[in-house]
Formats: sequence, C-alpha cells, structure tokens
Amino acid sequence: MKNWKKPFSVLSATALLSGVLFTTSVDASSALKKVDAHYKNIKIINNSQEVTIDPKTEPFLLNGVTYIPLRMMGELYNKNVQWNGESNTITIKDITTPISQATVDSLTAQIKAKDLQIAQLQAEINKLKESQKTGNLNALEKQLNDDYYDYYNDLDDVDIMLSGDKNKIDVRIDVDGKDWNSLTSSEKTKFLQAIINDILKEFKDADIKGTIKDADNSSKQLASFNIDSSDKVRLTATNTDLDDLEDELNDDYYDYNGIDDIDISLDGDEDEIDLTIEVNADDWNDLSKKNKLKFLQDIVDDILYEFKKAEIDGTVKNADNGKKLDTFYADGSDGGDVEID
Repeated sequence: MKNWKKPFSVLSATALLSGVLFTTSVDASSALKKVDAHYKNIKIINNSQEVTIDPKTEPFLLNGVTYIPLRMMGELYNKNVQWNGESNTITIKDITTPISQATVDSLTAQIKAKDLQIAQLQAEINKLKESQKTGNLNALEKQLNDDYYDYYNDLDDVDIMLSGDKNKIDVRIDVDGKDWNSLTSSEKTKFLQAIINDILKEFKDADIKGTIKDADNSSKQLASFNIDSSDKVRLTATNTDLDDLEDELNDDYYDYNGIDDIDISLDGDEDEIDLTIEVNADDWNDLSKKNKLKFLQDIVDDILYEFKKAEIDGTVKNADNGKKLDTFYADGSDGGDVEID
C-alpha cells in the first residue's frame, strides 16, 4: 500500500480541476503553485459497489481535504459535467432520457384504463351503498309491521310501507278507516309517535313525513303527518267536505237492494247534517222495516266515517213528487244507530 507524498504543481483551483478532470493543457501564463498531494489508494464505494478508478485521476489528500474527480462523481449521480477552458467554467446538468411518443401513448392508454377501472369500482361501491340503504329500510319496514300489526285493540291489520333513503323517509300506513276514526286524537298521535321513534333509532337524522290511508280504498287519505325540529309528530286530519261525501254516497248507493235511481243530498256542516234520500215510492214501500233500517244505517255509517260526532236528521222522499215517506235520526256521539220515526 502506498502512502507517500508526491510533488504536484497546479496553476490555481480552476487549473487543478482542469488537470485532474480533463488532463488538458493550460495557459503558460497561469500561476503555478507547488503542493504535496498524498495518495493512499483511496476507494470510492457507491451503494455498496466499489467504483473503478482511472489511475490518471486517482483521488488524493491535500491539506486534510480529499480531492475526487468531479466528472467521476457527476456520472455516479447521473450528471453531465462539462469543462469550458475559455471561461474556466464547469457546467453540471442532469442527464435526462427522452421519452418516445410510443411510451407516451402507452402510458396514456394505461391511465385511461385505470380511470375507467376506478369509475367502474366507484359505481359498484355506490350500488352497494344504495343496496345497503334499501336493505336497511326494508328490514325496518318488516320489523315495524311485526310490531304494529295490531297496536291498538280497535286498530287491526295495520300495514306500514317505507320508501326513500336514510335522509328522507316517506311513511305510508294503511288502516281500516272506521277503526282509525274511532281513535281519539291523542291515541292517533301516540300510535304515530311510537312508529317514528322506532324509525329514528335506525335513521336518527331522517326527515320523516307520511300519510294514513284507508286499506279498503287506497285513494282515500285519512290523515297526513310529519315531525317537527324536536322529532314530535304533527298530525293533520284530511277533511272531506259535504259535497265530496255526497258524490261518494250517490256513487255507492245509486241502486241498492232492489231500489233504483237513488238520489242522496247533504246539507249543513260536520256537526249537524241534514240527509235527504229520494227514492221510488213503490220500491221503498216494498222493503221490510228491517231492510229499510239496514239501508239507512249503511248510509249513516258512511257519513259518520267522515264526521264521527255528527248529528244526522234524515228524510226519505218520493222522487216523483217530493212527498215524505219516512224520517229518521242518528247521533254519532251516541253510537250512531239509526232510529226511524
């Protein structure tokens, strides 16, 4: 192993780099300076690999500083090192490899394929999330129907349907109309509040609104409801006016039990209703008292279905001359049984 001094003449710091890196001639007018360089078989290890060193540019020690050829180190780090003798300038640049158009096209195609794959996966995720929401809503609907099928003794065959999502839920409840109208306002509210509380246990931030419909006539809405900011039920009754009820009665009782061309008229308000029924006198007189009573009771029950507390004064008239054939009375507050005078 050599460990010795070797006289070494350099022109300047720049000239030293020139001599060490490029071994080019120098201007004769440059200043000379003699130094002692120490050579110790200095090795360079780059990423665990020993670098091959040209003996002409072997690293050395000078005044405690290790000098290594700049070009050698530049190439190790993917740099391009250029010497300009006219300006005594060393220029160092990154070495870049041009990318071909074929490579660009290939990478672009790969990116598009990945974007498509991501979009497909996102669509699947959204589908699964939506399916999960629907599944949770369906499971809750089944549970509510199990729990509230006959919540009150007077409210049987309750059918609850849910639609929407976790943020907005529409509730439809089908019940027997007469059973519903037999409940007090407090009972109705308590019934709906219990259902809403169960929904909010699963979907605590949901906005809930709903309708109550007649199970025998799905187009007939009995009430609607929603919740306020404190999740309390707000129940709104759906009122039927006398004109609408009159139309319904005439549709339902145009011909009934051998009586044809029946004409029904209503007057008054929801508390006191005057009921007039015009019939063919012979058809009416052919009925037994029992059948007359049944006929009148069916009509009264339908009226009390909408106006359960109404007092009803009724008259049966001859359709040909307006002559009174019978009078009757019913009071919704007192059971609603018809009494023929």
